[in-house]
Formats: sequence, structure tokens, C-alpha cells
Amino acid sequence: MVSMTIPLILRKHWPWLAAVASGGLLTLCFAPWNLPVLVWFALLPLIAALWWRESETEGYAFWKAPALGYLSGFIFFASTFQWLASLADLFENPVLNGLSLYLAAYLAVYPALWAWFISRPPLPGSSAMATSYYNVTFALQGASAWVLLDWVRGWLFTGFGWNSPGVALHNDLALIQIVDLVGVHGVTFVVVFCNLILALAFRRIRLEASIRALPNLRGEFMTLLVMLGLCVSYGIRCVLKKPVSPSFSLRTVAVQPNIPQDEKFDPSDEDAALKKLDRLMQLVEGLQPLPDLVLWPEAATPRGMFADAESFKFTRGQVERSGAPLLLGSLEPATSEPDGTGAFFEYNSAVLLEGNNAPPQSYRKRHLVPFGEFLPFRDWLPNWVRVLVPGDLRAGDEANLLFLKKPAVRIGALICFEDSLAQEARSLVKEGAQLLVNLTNDSWFSTSAAAAQHLANAKFRAVEMRLPLLRCANTGVTCSVDSLGRVEQRLASFTEGIDTLVVRIPKNPEFTWYAKYGDSWLWLCVAGVLMGLSRRLRRAG
Repeated sequence: MVSMTIPLILRKHWPWLAAVASGGLLTLCFAPWNLPVLVWFALLPLIAALWWRESETEGYAFWKAPALGYLSGFIFFASTFQWLASLADLFENPVLNGLSLYLAAYLAVYPALWAWFISRPPLPGSSAMATSYYNVTFALQGASAWVLLDWVRGWLFTGFGWNSPGVALHNDLALIQIVDLVGVHGVTFVVVFCNLILALAFRRIRLEASIRALPNLRGEFMTLLVMLGLCVSYGIRCVLKKPVSPSFSLRTVAVQPNIPQDEKFDPSDEDAALKKLDRLMQLVEGLQPLPDLVLWPEAATPRGMFADAESFKFTRGQVERSGAPLLLGSLEPATSEPDGTGAFFEYNSAVLLEGNNAPPQSYRKRHLVPFGEFLPFRDWLPNWVRVLVPGDLRAGDEANLLFLKKPAVRIGALICFEDSLAQEARSLVKEGAQLLVNLTNDSWFSTSAAAAQHLANAKFRAVEMRLPLLRCANTGVTCSVDSLGRVEQRLASFTEGIDTLVVRIPKNPEFTWYAKYGDSWLWLCVAGVLMGLSRRLRRAG
């Protein structure tokens, strides 16, 4: 009896189990699991659940496709971003244990919309060639829809575009080189197109009820192979190509103090944090030759270097004593006058200090983290929510560069998760940046996979702009990323120490296609989506 019941349950509920499977497979593509090969077929269970019918004339339940997509997306986002629950212990608030669930409840809307869009696969054509044409066109439209939804996810409500399918391939050196043309969304397009072509091929074999359908799939597979071949051959060419523009070496030292976030909150630990920075700087002073630039992470000193005379003296003293310029992250007062509520505004800034009491240069973070650096709709929320974010930082309004004098380098600073945002890096590069530097503090999320996921998303900025990227993090990942996306890391995460990072700086960097035009190619995706919507309307009519 039981043996008969289980198959019946599976037959009835397998589409929902398949949606869960896709969410789980996508999760395994990212840290801490790091199984990127799965991304090439991770969407197949969901697509099968959307398309499986006893017959092609079987009715469609309008709600079922988006519900399946929502379930798959919810599983993926809730499990991939489960590290957000680390904030519950940090703030001693059990409500925060559900942060990944709250975020997933919103982010799952995007795969739900995609599932609805592709839920009606193309009907067989009048000939084998026509069927292949319909399948390839449908796959292009479906990949376009996913990419557009990912793009919207990256900016709507300030945006959170982490971990699109293409990001899973951040270590695939040959394939990711196309991002200097089309950005990380281009890699995602290829991945989703591959999933759809495989699904359409299986469906065609099923409809024709014979393995003899394989020769008829030449159009589908040739299109996929040509796309992959062009991407990989372009990538190999980029990797093997010798640089022709002149460059010079910049020797930097990144300081990784490894200060737990709860110690940053405790005033009694401030002196210990400063002593740790001082001890690490003594190691820097012993280096010969001295570095051209020293990096400290975001929120390096407990109170910020501008908080009081003592903090400023300590930070400035490190520069004068070491003889090396210092780039660090610090809160910076926005004004000496309070606003109407009596509160003083502050920026989250990257500050460059050079010797001889030169005035500090600062870049002010422009893309703030909601619920971390400001509270959206603060006036509308209850008090118990407001106290979670007691004050709002002010966003900077200028993509200004920092100018290192010797050697002369134009630095584009990216604070916290700004290095995961292509538009922030583009704006600095268009101002003339020769080097991208990220100062971050991922200790908020303890020893979770957050830092590894952060790096995976950030690596694409170096390739998109063909510029080196230096990262200095409180607990890691402190490293350098070259213009091909190769990572050099000798300092282990969650350890205290310094790391010497030598990068090649182009004297006259040329704009990549992506730096010039960004995601303008997505207008082609808009056209593809409109064609797909038109097809659905015709079939519905």
C-alpha cells in the first residue's frame, strides 16, 4: 500500500519538487559549495515542471507557472543568502534570523515572472527547420527575459543583484572575458540560453517519441556551440594577448586587522583595536623598500579618524611615522551643523592621507546599503524597527577620484559592496581611474560565505574595465584581481596580518566597450522580450 502511495504522491507533486531541486542546484553553484558546473543545467528541473503536460492541448493554470518559479527562487535566495542570519547574534535580535527569508520573499518575484514568461514553449513547426528556428528564437527570448529581470533586480529599491547565474562562473577564465563587451549579464545570458536549449532538445525528443529526433536538433545545438565557441575563443584571445599599452608597477601593502564586529561595537575594545593597527603598521615600517601605498579596510578605526582629535592624531601619525601614503575607510562628518532633528550627518568615506600634513582627500560612498547604512521609509516604520538602524548615513553625490602623487595614480575607490555594482565602477573609470580599490568590512557576517560571494561578484569589475582591482578587508578576502580576473591572495581570511600586493598600472588605460556603453546591449533583450510577449498574446487569442 505504501509502495503504491509514494509514486502517486511523487506523480502529483513532482513539479513542486522539481522547482525545489532547481533552487537547490543553483545554491550549490555558489560559496560555500562552489560547484559551478551545475549552473549549466540547474534550471532544467524547473523548466521541466513548467512544460510537462500529458498532451500539448492540456490546459494551463495561470497561477501555477509563477508559483513554481517563486518557489524555486525562494529556495535559492533564502539558502544562498542565509549568512544574513549572522546579524541576529551580532545585534542580539532573534527577528534578524529571518532576514534571508524576508529578502527571498521579495527576490523570488523575479524568477516567478520569468517562469510565467517561458511557461508556454513553442509549438512544433511545419518542418524540422521551422521547429529548430522556433526553439532557438524562444531560447533567445527566454534568456533575454532572465537578463532583464536580473538587471532590474540590480537597481530597483536600491538594488541587490548578487549571484546571478553568470557569477557562478567567476573562475572560468576563458568564458568571463566577454564581460569587457557585455558585462556579467552577458555570461548569464549564455548560461540561461544553454539551459533552455537543453530543455527544448529533451522536449523535442519526447514529442517525436524517438531518439531519431536527434539529427533534427542540429539547429539548436549548432547555435549553442557557435555561441559558446565565440565566447571561449574571444576569452582565449584575451588571455593570450600581450599588453601593448605602457604600464608601471605599484607596490601596495594591505592591512587585515581581523577585528570581530562585536569588538567594534564595544567601547572597551577601542584601545585594543588601535594597538593592533599600530602593531601591524610596525611590520609595514620594517619593509624595504617602503610600499607606495598602504591600505586599511572600511571602518578601520573604531570611531572613525574624524571622530575626535585623538583618533585623527593616531591615524595621521601612522602616515608620518611609516613614510607611506595611507588609504583607509572612515566615517566623515558631512557638516558641522545639525539638521532639523539635531542629528549630524556622516558619510562612509575612503580617505587618502599623504605625508607632510597634506590635506586629506576623500571619496564618499554613493550607494548605501539599505537597513545597514540607512533605513528606508524610516518615518513610516514602528519604533522597534527604527532602533535597529539608529541613524542614517548620507550618500555621496560625486564620482570623484583620489590622486596619489608618487607614483602618480588616479584611484577609483569603491566602499563595501560598491565593487559588486558595475555602474559604480563605470562612473569612476569614465572619470579616468587607473586603479580600482575596494575597502570593505565583511566581519558583519562572521565566518560565513558572505565574503567569498562578495569576491565572486566583485571580480567581474576588473575584467569589465580591464583594470586591476585591490581589495582590503577587515577579515578578508584581502587580495588583488588583475584585468583578466585572476586573484592573488596570500593572506588567509579570518587571520591578522599584512599582504604585499604588486599590480601593474596602465599609464593611459583605454575604455573597454563595456566601460563606454555599459548595458546598452540590453535593448536587444527588450526587443526579444517584446517579441515573446507578442507570441504569448497571439497564442492566447
